[in-house]
Amino acid sequence: MRRFTLLSELLRAAFSSLMRNKTRAFLTVLGIIIGVTTVIAMVGVTEGIKVSFEKQMEIVGSNLIYMSKFEPGIRMGRLPKKLRMRKNLTLEDLKAVKKLSYLEDSAAQIKMFERRIIKSRYSTTSGVILIGTSSDYPEVVKVNLMNGRFFTKGEETGKANVAILGADVAENLYPGVDPVGKRLHIGNTSYRVVGVLEKLGSFFGQSRDNLVIIPITTLFKKYPSAKRRMWGGMVILARPKSPESLNIAMDEMIEVMRMRRKLKPKDDNDFAIYTQEYVNNLFNQLVSGVFLVGILIASISLLVGGIGIMNIMLVSLRERTSEIGLRRAIGAKKKHIMFQFIVEAITLSLIGGLLGMFLGFAVSFLAKALAHFPAAVTPFGVILGVGVSTLVGLFFGIYPAYKAANQNPIEALRYE
Repeated sequence: MRRFTLLSELLRAAFSSLMRNKTRAFLTVLGIIIGVTTVIAMVGVTEGIKVSFEKQMEIVGSNLIYMSKFEPGIRMGRLPKKLRMRKNLTLEDLKAVKKLSYLEDSAAQIKMFERRIIKSRYSTTSGVILIGTSSDYPEVVKVNLMNGRFFTKGEETGKANVAILGADVAENLYPGVDPVGKRLHIGNTSYRVVGVLEKLGSFFGQSRDNLVIIPITTLFKKYPSAKRRMWGGMVILARPKSPESLNIAMDEMIEVMRMRRKLKPKDDNDFAIYTQEYVNNLFNQLVSGVFLVGILIASISLLVGGIGIMNIMLVSLRERTSEIGLRRAIGAKKKHIMFQFIVEAITLSLIGGLLGMFLGFAVSFLAKALAHFPAAVTPFGVILGVGVSTLVGLFFGIYPAYKAANQNPIEALRYE
């Protein structure tokens, strides 16, 4: 009970000291506020991104196999000549893959950004993702239609001008109207709408419904340069018959591609093959890297804030030297003086931490509300904000507290 009373008195004294110099206290904890705000915002945004990404991957499925020209990742500078010489995948490669025994199904896909305006008789839109794919695409990536149908194998073979719209494109081009059976124009080409996809939502603040899907044969006919794209080109998506057969299916795909490209046993693969798990790990590494950069920036702010707290406590020590001498003279022990200064330093830091925590939550919610950026407030973020600010106050308050506790009582009483 006595300890509780002592602690409450020390907290009251700490708040009283801070209230006497509000501006100085605020400027002192500004670094703590910025640092904790950055930490909380980074935790909220990165956790939100991870949750959103996991939801998107649940839709696609965890046992998807990708085959492409290059491995996914961030590339800087010019590619080595060996990589530049790689061939793009072709529809003949897809036909060979389709014959493999351990695959349930496979499909081709190529994505392009269509800058031209897309028109219907009702409205216009622009800046959509144009996807060329094969008729088996819905079975491979588990796409669901809200209305209409997907294009058929015959329409793919015949290079038909048919299109499936994402939900956003359908709403923009055909407000209040059923798009199925209607026409749209991309450049000088007219397409008949045969289906509308279910709404997929957004990811990283970008809509996943702003797309138009056409047969890949039609895309190659209308965009001949797509076959020669240096960066990526066509991707083959494959789903094994069971999760247990995933590795065997990958081995089959590697074998058939090496045979088609006449690679010798000592030659490396001149194509990339990877799983959904590889994509997940790559994404998590990217998010972790961004998070670490944010933490580094926050650490610098916290260091500056901690130095500010130590400085203000040393100033407070000079201002209260006579008070310390008086307290020592009437029986206060060194540990009481030291504890008082540490409590004041922690209180100062904790106030900055709480302000930073609320600002960090506000930034997370604003990112979610205004930019449709995924964000989440987690108990870990709250514990981290309080814990970091407390530790900063404790660490940078020890030296001033030690110096205050070791003042000579006689000299302290004579100090002016």
